[in-house]
Amino acid sequence: MILPPRLLLTVLVLGTLLPGHATAVDGATGDGPTLSPAQARDDVQLAIDVAEAALRHPHWHHPPGGWEAARTRALQDAAAPDDAMDVYVAVARLMAHVREGHLDVAPSDAARDWQRAHARLLPLDLHWSGEGVFVSGTHGDARAVPVGSRVESINGEPADALLDELASLSARDGDILTGTMRECPGRCYAVLRHRIRGDETGFALRYRTPDGRSGQARLSPHPMRERPPAPGRARRIATLEWVAPGIAYLEVSTFSNRIYREAGTSFRAVIQRLFEEIHEGGADRLILDLRENGGGSEPNEAILYSYLVAEPLQRYRSVEARGRMLSVTSPAGTTLTHEVFDAEEMAFQQPLADGRLGRRNLPPEGLMSHWERAAPVYTGRLAILIGGRTFSGGAELAAMLRHVGRGVFVGEETGGTYEGNTSGYSWDVTLSHSGVTLGMPLLRFRFDWDAAIAGRGVLPDCDVAPRVSENGLSRDRAWHAALALVQHDADPRGACPADAAAGAPPHQRPPGRSRH
Repeated sequence: MILPPRLLLTVLVLGTLLPGHATAVDGATGDGPTLSPAQARDDVQLAIDVAEAALRHPHWHHPPGGWEAARTRALQDAAAPDDAMDVYVAVARLMAHVREGHLDVAPSDAARDWQRAHARLLPLDLHWSGEGVFVSGTHGDARAVPVGSRVESINGEPADALLDELASLSARDGDILTGTMRECPGRCYAVLRHRIRGDETGFALRYRTPDGRSGQARLSPHPMRERPPAPGRARRIATLEWVAPGIAYLEVSTFSNRIYREAGTSFRAVIQRLFEEIHEGGADRLILDLRENGGGSEPNEAILYSYLVAEPLQRYRSVEARGRMLSVTSPAGTTLTHEVFDAEEMAFQQPLADGRLGRRNLPPEGLMSHWERAAPVYTGRLAILIGGRTFSGGAELAAMLRHVGRGVFVGEETGGTYEGNTSGYSWDVTLSHSGVTLGMPLLRFRFDWDAAIAGRGVLPDCDVAPRVSENGLSRDRAWHAALALVQHDADPRGACPADAAAGAPPHQRPPGRSRH
């Protein structure tokens, strides 16, 4: 997430915890129907009202009629809920329709606790990629299925339908699926599938083994409590390795100031030191790895950009909020307010039409890539590794570098859109009856360029999807493809490995502006 100068997270608990409310949340444990249709509808309506109050355009990534249809469906789904998890599914499906990856929806703690204790899941861990859906782990009677097998169908539903179901509950930017694929590995699909479908009696699996043989199996549900939790996502300060004389590998997995503070340093200090090392070591070929970079703190993505491109760039056409104060009235009649900017921050805002506020183009952030020139600036050949986890500030850096033609991109489509996002400050809300929580992003960052394909991320010049056998490896086939590209004596764009298709469309390759 891109964090403006002061992170503002205000948690508003909507309504009081009446005895009926406590029973409703506990009821998500599957003890029986506990939310009345009126309670469920109130929660869904409040979620709608908060989204429409916070987001300038809930329909940015699709026609307004699409949002209206999704809103109507969510209210219809709330007509006969069994428990709080049903409300979560209705709200998550609705918010997934907004197509903003920074918009968070989560079930209540009680609902999740019950699911962990009692749910019986699809006994497969899955790896998703543009090449298909693959088995990355097995449990119970699924252990006879070879890891690495490609899933062809489950209960007759093809892999594409499974991905659609996964995406239906997943926050994602625009029409990008790679972010969903990377952020929902392992048991994640099985958990979301259970939230939608509940307990299932069994799973008819059709698959193809890694050596090409067809297989099928009838699998029994497996207790979630016996499944190991998903591994945490590793974030560390930027690191530099020398691959060979003149060739450096720079991994920047986060822009979070917190990670750097915990290491006793700052992002700017680390990047300055590493680029001095790159300069002193005589590197003229650099691999920049952004595959795990989900963003962090503004303006760290701009700081890194300034060491790769000397000239400042106006990156934002606008940074807008709906207003200084947001207000909604719940169905119960309670008025809820949220302050977006304090008095000090208002000095950096200008009034726009309809009560909106826009960021002034003033330092330290403004609308520019950077206000101060860095030194030393790396000017040699550059390959950038990107993927579905390249999101928020990480995706913004990739978009800026793509826009000015700096470097060749390897991997898969970024998880963040090429034209901007809605992120920054967040309005955190808990719905009264179901305990469902919302994290509503409040600032719309619009880049100073348009995308010919709206709602898509930065696309790679060499499309190299991660394979299930390479999970957890940084030096995978995409890394080796990037190394081959920077080593190539001619224009790297003409040197994609034979097994990697060139994926970047012409609108993302400005002619005559390439700096490798």
